[in-house]
Amino acid sequence: MLIYDQDCSICTAFVRQLGKRLRPSSGLQLTAASDWDGPGAAWTRHSVVFYDPREDAFHVEEQAIGRALMNAGPMLGGLGNIIIHRPLKLLAKAVYRTIARNRHSLGCQGMCAVPQQPDRSFTRGIRSAVGELSVPGAE
Repeated sequence: MLIYDQDCSICTAFVRQLGKRLRPSSGLQLTAASDWDGPGAAWTRHSVVFYDPREDAFHVEEQAIGRALMNAGPMLGGLGNIIIHRPLKLLAKAVYRTIARNRHSLGCQGMCAVPQQPDRSFTRGIRSAVGELSVPGAE
């Protein structure tokens, strides 16, 4: 499940294009953040979120986009695989954060923009929480 900010024109355009390319058998759900109040809902204010029920894990930022693409079919899956693995993982993170940080300049009014001064405690909190949630059997 990909949970995105429906108020963000960039997120909405990505989801619209992804939706056109999804295989019916993929099972990938595209859910607006305003429609999601389940686990990880608080993260949707700061990032696109991907929930993988097979792993019972949440992924954020470029990892969420990469994992959503991996569920969209062979060609997009290859792109998603490149995004979440080295050596392009760091580049993908930099691109995601640059777009998120500057999306107001691109006409986006969404709520999940990365702050101008990155709050490292927020990032550590997400990584910590994601690490805790990705452990099988964690509640």
